[in-house]
Amino acid sequence: MLLHSIKKMLDNILNIQHQTDEAGTIREINDKVPVRGNNTWMLICSAMLASIGLDTGSGAVIIGAMLISPLMSPILGVGLAVGINDREMLIDSIKNLAVAAAAGLLVSTFYFSITPLGEPTNELLARTTPTLLDVMVAFFGGVAGIISISRSDKSNAIPGVAIATALMPPLCTAGYGLAVGRYDFFLGGFYLFFINAVFISLSTYVIVKYLHFHTKAYVDQAKQKRVAKAMVVVLVIVVLPSVYFLYNIYHDVKTKKQIEQLVITDFTQRNNEIIKWEVQPGDSLQYIKIYSIGKQVDEGLVQHYNKVLVDNDLLNFRVKMVQLDVSPEEMEQIAYDITNNLTQDLLKTLELQKMQEQHADSLRRRQRLSLNSNATQDLKTLFPEIQKVQVGEMINTANPARPDTVTLVMIDWKEQQPAKEEAASAKNKKRPSKPKIQAQQVKEYENRIRSYLSYKLQRDSVQVISSY
Repeated sequence: MLLHSIKKMLDNILNIQHQTDEAGTIREINDKVPVRGNNTWMLICSAMLASIGLDTGSGAVIIGAMLISPLMSPILGVGLAVGINDREMLIDSIKNLAVAAAAGLLVSTFYFSITPLGEPTNELLARTTPTLLDVMVAFFGGVAGIISISRSDKSNAIPGVAIATALMPPLCTAGYGLAVGRYDFFLGGFYLFFINAVFISLSTYVIVKYLHFHTKAYVDQAKQKRVAKAMVVVLVIVVLPSVYFLYNIYHDVKTKKQIEQLVITDFTQRNNEIIKWEVQPGDSLQYIKIYSIGKQVDEGLVQHYNKVLVDNDLLNFRVKMVQLDVSPEEMEQIAYDITNNLTQDLLKTLELQKMQEQHADSLRRRQRLSLNSNATQDLKTLFPEIQKVQVGEMINTANPARPDTVTLVMIDWKEQQPAKEEAASAKNKKRPSKPKIQAQQVKEYENRIRSYLSYKLQRDSVQVISSY
């Protein structure tokens, strides 16, 4: 009973079959397989962005290239075609994937042939030794991708899959290898791209089979077994180099930790200060170069460390001391000077920023005064009934969390005289009197003035106050 309840609970949590849109999945992948039209331009832009990001070491640019790359669709098409036994889709997907890969290589090779930089950055180096971990990233990224696409309600997992699987950067790393004649970069980058393509396709095939997509044609059982065996052989061949690379990385990390425990820690405990240490390969031996300051290191200590390394099966390693002619006091003074200079530079930068902000504020105030002055003159021209107008700003703190700056307009209007006084005034003066406003016109004029100043001063909050 308990096992049945656990099985039911797991089925409710892990089951993805009830939300599957088989027809929509096949249609969406099949429609995006061809590399033509906008897909071609997206591919070129993606390859160029990835090349620039790799060349400058910019992770943000590389991520942008991953997001717009259209390489995922042909790879998903290969896995889907094998899963549903669609020969036409398989041929079309492989053909378009080959075209896309060739185009990416061509664009990246062209870029790295003309770039003034062209030095191997950390981003390039990171894509030359694929490991078993990259295989796992490609497989689980592909699982996430096909599950996301196969849902009746599409999720937003595809951008994350594109970033995780990173198809375009290793292809451009291979292009860098071709451009500069570094075939270790070409083989490493292309191998990483090939791993990603194979295991994304494999994950697509596995999920398609799990979801029980209908096959397009009858599958002979004997033939299916032969295909399955061939796939296993191909996968093993593809994975073996990555296992070897992962073992080498693990071995290097383990060796460095062992060296640190046997040599570096002991050397530091002898009151010697290490600036840095590194392992440098030689013709037959590898040298542990230790850069230190302080008292002179006795040659006998170096021999002692070499014996310790041999006793711990590190036969090909030898210690090499590099004594820097700098005392600890001088090193502290250098560090102090560097810190002090950085602090002074920071203070100068902050002061310069403050001056720039003050200058910008001054310019903004002048611009506002000029605009207010122009607006005042315009209002007197547009509304002759105005006797006096003042334009300024005030802070509205009705909402303390979000104070608002309000443009305040104070207008003194010329009040309309009674008819007898106006006639007498007109009779006693040679020129006609200036027009004056009637009380009922004030609201209409205020609305017109508010709209005009909002446009003129580019301000949303304009308040008009009238008086006679």
